[in-house]
Amino acid sequence: MEVTADGSPPAVVRLPQIGFYVGASDVAAPVVEHVYVLADKLDGTEVYQYRPPASAVRG
Repeated sequence: MEVTADGSPPAVVRLPQIGFYVGASDVAAPVVEHVYVLADKLDGTEVYQYRPPASAVRG
């Protein structure tokens, strides 16, 4: 993970999830992006909170 110019952790981290499962399909599934937002700092460690996609929140 890259830090900002002043050495701080980023406010938002986006992690792509890629890959495919043998035998499941001839075509790999599209990349799914997981978003984490800096929520707090606990004993000097940054704590990120997962933010589900808007479509998952609406239910």
